[in-house]
Amino acid sequence: MSFTFEIKEQNDVSIMSISGKILSDENILDAIQKINKHIEEKNSKLIFNCAKLSHINSTGINFFMKTLTKTRIHNGDLIICNVSGNIESLFKITKLNEIYTIYISEEEAVNHFKK
Repeated sequence: MSFTFEIKEQNDVSIMSISGKILSDENILDAIQKINKHIEEKNSKLIFNCAKLSHINSTGINFFMKTLTKTRIHNGDLIICNVSGNIESLFKITKLNEIYTIYISEEEAVNHFKK
C-alpha cells in the first residue's frame, strides 16, 4: 500500500488522515507541498491521524519533524493520534513520544486545541 492522505477541517483544526507507508521522499512529496501550503495559507493547528499508517522509516520521522516545525513557526502545533503497532513502538524507541503530544483518539486530539 502506498502513502495516501486526506485533509478535513473540524472547527479551527485541520485533521490529516494518513495511511499506507512513508518509506521514501517520492511517497510524500505531494503531501509535503500540500501541507506546507495549507499551514501557510489556512491553518497551522494540525492533527495527524495515524490509524491507517502501517510503516515509517527515517523519511517518515523527518516528515513528522518538519511538519511540527512548520506548524510552530506559524503559531500552531502538530498533534498526533491513533498511533499503534510498530509505529507506536518506533515512537517509543526514538523518544518521539516525548516530543509530540499524542492522543489515543481523534476526538481527544481535537479537544487539545480547545484548551
